[in-house]
Formats: sequence, C-alpha cells, structure tokens
Amino acid sequence: MENVWPMVLLGIQNCFHLPNLFFMVGGTSLGVIVGALPGLSATTGMVLLLPLTYGLPIQAGLLMLAGVYCGALYGGSISAVLIGIPGTAAALATTFDGFPMTRQGKASEALLYALYASAFGGVISAFVLMFLTPVIAKWALKFGPPEIFALGLWGMTVVSSIVGQDIVKGLVMAILGLLVSTVGADPMEGYSRMTFGNFYLIGGFSFVPMVLGALAVPRVFDMAEKLNARGKEYFSSSGTRKFFLKPREILHYWVLLIKSAIIGVVVGIAPAAGPTIASFLSYNEAKRVSADPSSFGNGNREGVIASETANNGATGGSLVLALSIGIPGSAAAAILLGAVIMKGIQPGPMLLENNPETAFTFFAGFLFVNILVFILGHFFIQIGFSIIKMPIKILAPVIFVTCVLGAFSAENDIFNVYVMVIVGILAYLLGKMQFPMPPFILALILGPIMEANFWASYLISYGDYLIFFKRPLSMIFMIIAILTLLTPLLVKKKKRST
Repeated sequence: MENVWPMVLLGIQNCFHLPNLFFMVGGTSLGVIVGALPGLSATTGMVLLLPLTYGLPIQAGLLMLAGVYCGALYGGSISAVLIGIPGTAAALATTFDGFPMTRQGKASEALLYALYASAFGGVISAFVLMFLTPVIAKWALKFGPPEIFALGLWGMTVVSSIVGQDIVKGLVMAILGLLVSTVGADPMEGYSRMTFGNFYLIGGFSFVPMVLGALAVPRVFDMAEKLNARGKEYFSSSGTRKFFLKPREILHYWVLLIKSAIIGVVVGIAPAAGPTIASFLSYNEAKRVSADPSSFGNGNREGVIASETANNGATGGSLVLALSIGIPGSAAAAILLGAVIMKGIQPGPMLLENNPETAFTFFAGFLFVNILVFILGHFFIQIGFSIIKMPIKILAPVIFVTCVLGAFSAENDIFNVYVMVIVGILAYLLGKMQFPMPPFILALILGPIMEANFWASYLISYGDYLIFFKRPLSMIFMIIAILTLLTPLLVKKKKRST
C-alpha cells in the first residue's frame, strides 16, 4: 500500500475523537482489573465485551478490545508481584523475582519496573504491527507444524533454567505436567485417555483451575501457617512507596529491554506461541547472560523486566497474522478477529487496501493503548500497594474466595472448583518437598501444542521423524533446545571438576 504516512496520521486523528478515546480508556482500565484478578485473563475480558462491541462503531469497538487485551497483559503482573499469583499465565515468569522483591519490602519498585517494561514492550509491538505487518506475515507463513513443535520443545527445555538447584525435581514436575495435559480426547483418533469414565475429563483439565490450584491455593495455605507463627510477618515490610522511576533507573537496562522486546515480537508472531512462551524464553535469556544468574528467583529486577517486556511485546505480534492473513496467533487474537468479521470486514492481504482507515486507526490505537497502560498503571500501582498492608487473616480468605470464583467462572462448573482444591493440596505438599510448580504449569501450556503439532508433522512427512531436522527453522529451534537443556548440566559438571 502506497502513502502509508497519511493513513497513519488519519488513524492518530481518529483515536483522539472523544468516543474512541473514552472506549480506549475504559477498555484499558477494565483490562488491568481483569488481568490482576487470578483466574481471569485477557481472553475472558474480551469475550465478555464482545456482545457490547456489536452495537458500537467498528473503530470504537476494536479500540476497546485492544485496551482490554493490552491492559490485561500488564494487569497480570500486579497480582504476580504483590501476592505471587499471576493474574494471567503470561505473568507466571514475573512471579519468580517480582514476589521475592515484595517479600523484601520492594513492592513499589517491582511494580514500577513491571509497568515500565510492559509499556515499552507494548509500544514496540505496536510499531511492528503498524509498519511491518505485510512483510512479517509473509515470513511467518514459514512456521508450520515442525517449527511450532520445535519452538514448544525449546520452551520446555527452558525449564532447566527456572527449576532452581535441583534439575531432577524440575524435570519430574515437567513430565508430570505433560502427562496431565494428555488427559482427555486424543487429538488424532478422538478416543478418551485417562478419564477413568469421568465425562468431565473428556475435554481434559481446564487450565484456569489447574493454575489456581498449583499457585494460588498453596499461597493461601502458606499465609494460614504464618497466622500461627508468632513474631513472623508474611511480608518483611511494606517498604518505601515509590510513585515513579527515574529515567536513569530504567535506561540502565536498555539492552535487556530491547532484546526482550524483540523476543516477544518474534515469538508472538509465531502461530500458537503467544505471550507466555515469550516471557519464559526472555527470562531464560536474561538469566543466561546475567553477570549474577544465581540472583534470579531471589528478587532480581532483570527477571521482572525481561518477562514483562516480552509478554507485552508479543501482543502486537500475535495480531500480525490475524489481520494480514486471517490466522490468529493467540486466543485473544481470535476474539479480535471475530469482532472484525462480525462488522463485515474481511481480514487478509487486502485489508489495508479495502479498509485502510479502520486498519490504521486500530494500529494507532494499539500504540495509544500501551501509552495509556503506562499512564493508568501508576494509579493502579498505588491501589495495589495497599494490598500488602492488609492483615493476613483478611487477605488469605479474600484470595481463596477469588480463586473459587475464578475456577467456577472458567466453565461455570463446580467440578473445576473441586479440581482446584485437590490440585492445591497436592501442590502444597509437593512444595514442602521442594518440587517447583512453574515447570508443571509450563508443561500444561505447551503439552497440547506440542502433541498436536508433533502428529501433524508426522502426517505431512509420511512418518519421517527426521522432519524436525530437515527444515531450516525447526532445525535451528531443535539445536537451541538441545543446547539449552545440556548447558546447565555441562556447567555444573565443569564446576565439580575444578
């Protein structure tokens, strides 16, 4: 499409129309709230608002959904930092260092670093969406089942960098997560696996109650323990409240910010990858190049920055394929795609030719939404900061009730609440034995993706298992995955020999 700049300026002008601006602010605020509540997600918020967008002008509806999407991705970091429970799956890696910072009395600092990193990653993804959509879409088409399986395998090997000192226990939890992810209907034949005659399990375990059970319920039990521990506080102190970061504080990490944003954009563009994988890969890369990798997991700012920059950087990337060729890169992108089609606009290569004003208004709005995240985020941080001052006897029941509501609302089924409680008890006991939960959650996310794309690769190659090493991109991902898995073992062996 020629004369891009006039359309960009027109899109910016449309964003400043009062109704569009109102829906952007409202959508972003609602997104932050939805993202901060454990059990909800960007997809949930967008689904709830989808009927409302039907009665709105196309530009206002799309801008509101963009606000919910970006706001929720940031909002997940608030609960991840304050109480160690990620509001969204993409914020799971943020808990590794964000929550320890809160326990050390650095809650405001952790929240601000998460906010600034989220806004930076989101702005970069918006520019990519605006200017590189046609070019990147052609490149992303090279991602087939072998590439997606190899990318998922790489994501699984990252587990070796987040399991702490005991790699064996981490791998055990990853394998357990993969086994649990296979419960339900087989993707090839359709027969039931490990359901034990329970029709509730035909579709497998719902992800939301599993995450809440594995991460939130043990936290509630931990808080209950502290009630009986005299002289001990769950948070060492509320710390000093900060209202903003100085430019030099965030610019000190400019290399990490740029690198994490690139990882987020690239992984976000890959079909079926999304913000969660991006955050883990970015966290792993930050730890790999760090001068003090042992500090990761104990309150390192770089861990928070890497995770939040990447997962928000993936937002725009996940929309590239959705708008340019009609293939959504994530569940949230699929909801947005449905809203576009519902309005009679056909996504695809001709989108910029047939509906340039709507497309560039959305691109510009996506940029402004991430700026709004930065502005509004300061307000939500100050509200969230008061959470850690709440007495445990109040905070613990509130978190548990929120989790029950989140588990039930996932599918409006009480069975999910039972699953959450049972998984929570098991996770609490496993935590006492130092078995880490993140590898289990990561395996739940990647297991179905890897299985489906493994069998798809098997079929298109007529049973050739070497297909993963015969295609350039998949071969690169496979080699990186192998190196990621072996490097910690080789480093540990080298340390023992010296």
